[in-house]
Amino acid sequence: MSKLPDPFAFGPLALLEKSSRERLKKLATKRQLDVGEMLIDERHPLDEAYVIVDGTMRVVGTVELRTLAIVSAPSLVGELVFFDEQEMAASVVADTPCTAFVLPGKELRRVMDEQHIFAVAMRERTDMWLADVFLKRQSPLRDLPSDIVASLASQLRPRMLAKDQLVEGSDDDWYLVRRGALEPVDGGVRSEPGEFIQRQHGLGYAAVGETWLYELRLTDVAREIVRYQSRLREIQDTLDERSRVKLSPNLTIVHDSRLGGALVRDRHNRAVVSERVAALIPAIDGHTEVTRLTELTGIARGPVIEALAVLIASGLANDESRWPNFRPD
Repeated sequence: MSKLPDPFAFGPLALLEKSSRERLKKLATKRQLDVGEMLIDERHPLDEAYVIVDGTMRVVGTVELRTLAIVSAPSLVGELVFFDEQEMAASVVADTPCTAFVLPGKELRRVMDEQHIFAVAMRERTDMWLADVFLKRQSPLRDLPSDIVASLASQLRPRMLAKDQLVEGSDDDWYLVRRGALEPVDGGVRSEPGEFIQRQHGLGYAAVGETWLYELRLTDVAREIVRYQSRLREIQDTLDERSRVKLSPNLTIVHDSRLGGALVRDRHNRAVVSERVAALIPAIDGHTEVTRLTELTGIARGPVIEALAVLIASGLANDESRWPNFRPD
């Protein structure tokens, strides 16, 4: 009989000595969650972390009513409390029936004190999560397509500055303040933790006390936007009047005037389209040609094809007409 895999042997936990993982498992308590049940309430985070061994969880900002991430087993959530990052915590809700193990904070801290490599891996993992959350919750870039935001999050550079240390960088670079504060050298508005600022031309910035921040270079932002626009053009060039685009299953449509349209999303991807295009969603079924879609909306061919390209580029749809053997019913 084959041996069942260790459900704790993934991510930073895989770096632990086997005896330490076994001790954590013995001290952990098992919890079953139904769909929609909350595992973590960002308003009242507990001193514990959670190992998801079965199912999928949705990480949401309850203030912004925004999905920040979808995590599937195996996964570790809730570790922000161990690094005094509670202010950046988010709520975690079961997206499917889930099984989780609750790890007591006291024991997890003891293991981090004992095993330096594990502690470093946990810190690095937390830094990446915070970078992603900063972009999705508080930055001016948060409404860019999800694949751009995800790529930019991986390019954020963590920096630690001593008191009064000058911030080196180029004009128009972006900074996300995590701890401490930044202040223009010649005086001006101080940027506090949680604020996202863009470096102004000719201005110097210095740390107010020990300061932690993330740096995002404007060249990185521009490159990702150009890459995305190039991808859109490539897709648009493949679409014509007879193209038949099919949306992915299990999509959610959110109508919100603040978005300037409707948010179309699944567990991993999202895109914003106009309300007129959103009204077409039942007809984007892989059978209806672009010509018919323009007739249904009264929108010109160009904007319809552009909207379809956005959905395809975002991983929310597929051009069924590119399959040579496809035959509509």
